[in-house]
Amino acid sequence: MTAHDLVISGGTVIDPASGRHEASDIAIADGRIVAIGPSIATEGAAAVVDATGQFVVPGLVDLHVHVYPGVADLSVEPDPTCLGRGSTTVVDAGSSGANTFPGFRRWVIEPARGRILAYLNISLAGQIDPFLGELHDLRFVDPERAAAVALANPDVIVGFKVRLSEMLAGPNGLIGLDRALEAGRATGLPVMAHIGGTPFDIEEVLARLRPGDVVT
Repeated sequence: MTAHDLVISGGTVIDPASGRHEASDIAIADGRIVAIGPSIATEGAAAVVDATGQFVVPGLVDLHVHVYPGVADLSVEPDPTCLGRGSTTVVDAGSSGANTFPGFRRWVIEPARGRILAYLNISLAGQIDPFLGELHDLRFVDPERAAAVALANPDVIVGFKVRLSEMLAGPNGLIGLDRALEAGRATGLPVMAHIGGTPFDIEEVLARLRPGDVVT
């Protein structure tokens, strides 16, 4: 009998990749799943978790988080908040811009236990304040520099973020969107557009977006 490091017993295992949705136990050894099935023996296991009445799922992906605490508004600590709730991969939605991304990578992304990807804010400063938005001064909205940082960090940066609400963009929402799309075209990456509270019709945003872009 193989001794396992961990057995999760009695749960309902849901795994869309394999089409599995059934009551099963899971055995883990050396950090890997080594068995899935009914009534896995728990004798000798270093730890046993009773998951009766619970769902057991692969690591979740959260497409929209803010995890640059102390720098970007709305941010939370990534591992306790995200990994601690089952999100093993999260995508930060524009907390950092080209000027603030190096610190985000060094002090947040690299030390994190969970996987953090990023939509880079089209504003160089990133998401700095919930009231004085990052698009109010277009001098900071630089698609060329955003594209350069994205191309230099292809393992982490997966697109560009732009917030279009009037409180955050003033009269510059559509200009900011166009510049984010310019960076997207230069890199082949998608744009995530935050809508709601815009002074223009949302249809104007949708008409500009391309296949693969994201509305949030």
